[in-house]
Amino acid sequence: MSLSDHATARLALGVILIGATLLPATLSAAEAMDPTEPQLQRCLDDAENASTAGQTGCEDSAANAYDRRMNAAYATLMRDLPANAAAHLRDAQRARLLFRDTNAMATSALFETRKATMYVPMQAASQTATVRDRAIELEHLQRILRIEG
Repeated sequence: MSLSDHATARLALGVILIGATLLPATLSAAEAMDPTEPQLQRCLDDAENASTAGQTGCEDSAANAYDRRMNAAYATLMRDLPANAAAHLRDAQRARLLFRDTNAMATSALFETRKATMYVPMQAASQTATVRDRAIELEHLQRILRIEG
């Protein structure tokens, strides 16, 4: 091996070691941003939840957790925003809830065309994703509001 090959190998090893060191921190940061996702994944990975009912139960629990987070973030924003901004947020949230309900009906209609039980947890996951996205969005707005607050 030439000197440059050794240097390249050491550099590659260094990059791997740094990446291995930073990866847990990155995962911890991601979990801190969305603590519900790892809980959902652990639930889905649990052998006791391998059934359709178990998988659907995991998704329902996650959807409820996201719903609580969404409502908490919304309440905090409504309390902390100036009246005009709060009114716009209220309108957006009402529209978002209408979208959630309408989308759930559309998704249900799609899944009704499927016959296998494997689609039941898929439908639940779709509904969880809708609530998750709004919860994370509102929490993001909370963080923005705290920048200068």
